[in-house]
Amino acid sequence: MEWLRPLIGLTVRTLMGVLIGGTFGFLGVGIGWGSFVFFGARSGDTLLLFFIGGASVGVAGGVFLAWLNLDGNSAGRLIVMGSLLLLAAAGGSWGGYQFGSAQDVPCCATADVTPITYIVIGAIVATSVAALLLNLSHRALLLFRR
Repeated sequence: MEWLRPLIGLTVRTLMGVLIGGTFGFLGVGIGWGSFVFFGARSGDTLLLFFIGGASVGVAGGVFLAWLNLDGNSAGRLIVMGSLLLLAAAGGSWGGYQFGSAQDVPCCATADVTPITYIVIGAIVATSVAALLLNLSHRALLLFRR
């Protein structure tokens, strides 16, 4: 039964990362849209950049909070983890946009899910996988040091 405790911990942290990251990601998209309107930008590329940037920062922050250990963290480890999660979120949101924008068929019908949703989902998936791999590698290093 001792092997079950880390498995449950990883599962709960992953689920919390998805929930908190998704919430913060959609909040980031809203802030990105508000920034687009506030700054008076007119380009669609600028709007896309604000959407991807807002979703990336929101999801990375939410997943970072879910995977944060409250004891034994050095400043360097926190900075590296935050940077890697932000990079994974940016890549995932860009991949989600690329996937979501290809779902709309121009001749016949529109997709039920907008590319903005795919931006956030892509960021959530990429960042959650990156956080899980970082945590597993950290645990493996601790096992080999003993």
